[in-house]
Amino acid sequence: MANTQVSSDLRVKNYLADFYREFVRENMFSPYTGTTNANVINIKMDKKQIEIPLVTRLKGAGVSGSNTLRGNGENIGNYGLTLTPTYYRHAVEFDLEENDKPAFDLMTAARPLLMDWSMELVRDHVIEGMGAVSASGTYYAYGDASAANRNTWAVANSDRILYGNGTSNYSGVHATDLAKIDTTNDKMDKDVLTLLKRMAKNADPHIRPIRIKGGYEYFVAFCDSYTFRDLKADLATTHQNAMPRSKDNILFQDGDLVYDGVIVREVPEIGAFIDGGSPIQTNGDWSSLATAGDTSSRVSPIFLCGQQALGYGMGARPKIIVDKDYDYEFQPGVAVMCKHDIDKAFFNGDVQHGMVVGYVSSAAD
Repeated sequence: MANTQVSSDLRVKNYLADFYREFVRENMFSPYTGTTNANVINIKMDKKQIEIPLVTRLKGAGVSGSNTLRGNGENIGNYGLTLTPTYYRHAVEFDLEENDKPAFDLMTAARPLLMDWSMELVRDHVIEGMGAVSASGTYYAYGDASAANRNTWAVANSDRILYGNGTSNYSGVHATDLAKIDTTNDKMDKDVLTLLKRMAKNADPHIRPIRIKGGYEYFVAFCDSYTFRDLKADLATTHQNAMPRSKDNILFQDGDLVYDGVIVREVPEIGAFIDGGSPIQTNGDWSSLATAGDTSSRVSPIFLCGQQALGYGMGARPKIIVDKDYDYEFQPGVAVMCKHDIDKAFFNGDVQHGMVVGYVSSAAD
């Protein structure tokens, strides 16, 4: 009896489709990424230039009773984020010994490596975007911004930047304010987290929280491992008293921290931007933060985000490409290709749209 065989072409097509589905699902920022304005990272698709509209909340009083509404309406505060997607590619190449393997087997061997590379690329571009500054309408990666650029950004975002544990540390001179952060009083704790949240709610225009199932509103904060360590230690008693005393208590398992309406997600690679890691294809030099604090101590950023904090212009979905014909089929290869631009959203000049940035002391272990 002959068994039915699935066409190799069909298997390849299904495998390529699965690649994109897993790329979206497994990306660590995926829970906060989507195509609507309600997401932290707002995706729009186009091959060339992409415009993401940024809108602010309505602040007018409206009318009551039988008063006339016509003429008493309100203009929507609207701005735009322009994204210009660029192609990014990488490949795994094979020698003659691998040439006899069918295309599907080549993908099986190369796919995990290419998947990891493409997800790490997007992750690092998101982190780079979170740290970016704008000065006089020009966008800069943090590593490319001059001291004057960072000061211009700091002045424009006086209600959206926190240095250490209090707003009194702010002067508008970025390096000076970082140098006020000391290793005793300015570590990450629940009070700093609450202050960051309050700054987001009081900022004008407001930073809108995301809404999750059940109608609850949350902000989402992203930080490196040392910042996460300090906050988790500070919350230990709170979690001990407030959560079930079982293996499900956050004290005994890894994962996000949740406190006062803020979800805190650990992103270890934020620390790599500071400590000389190897972000992929980014302007990832944040090494000045390694000695920016009081007595040349290490400082880390924490990015508390609401809706539309970043724009993700997707010019082409990430996909796998098999090349079997190069050099007369002597050197086959498998590549991944994507096209995107990921930037922090700024409106009205240099004001960041959906984010408060905090800087805290974060000494390495």
